[in-house]
Amino acid sequence: MTPRRPIEPEPDHSPRYAPPPDLSKYAILSIAAAVVTIILKGGAAWLTGSVGLLSDAAESLVNLVAAIVAFVALKVSIKPADDNHPYGHSKAEYFSAVIEGVMIFVAAAFIIATSVERLINPRPLERLGLGLMISVVAAIINGVVGYLLLRKGR
Repeated sequence: MTPRRPIEPEPDHSPRYAPPPDLSKYAILSIAAAVVTIILKGGAAWLTGSVGLLSDAAESLVNLVAAIVAFVALKVSIKPADDNHPYGHSKAEYFSAVIEGVMIFVAAAFIIATSVERLINPRPLERLGLGLMISVVAAIINGVVGYLLLRKGR
């Protein structure tokens, strides 16, 4: 006679850790703000020839990638627990932090390379008033979006 195997219990998929609420609309807001600020700051850099404004546009590109990754991570993190992820998918949000860190490093390398090139081959800046005004508009947009995100975060 063969020994009887104990019946294994079914995996527990009860919401031990409830998935976070869907906050992806705030990531979409961040994506939209990043696209607008990239266009504004890139345009200001093109008009003025300023490496500082170009660096600011590169930083906005980092924000765009971070917002897109955050959007994806937020969508994944709200998925309920399954056989492969018995505690849910909330740790997906950590991947966005790693990708943003890598993007910051890439942007820093770009800014350094552009700055060194401009030091070697200087050229005068043009239309500074217009470039500054465009940069201020972009800063206001970022400030408003940042305020809304901080309010929701609390």
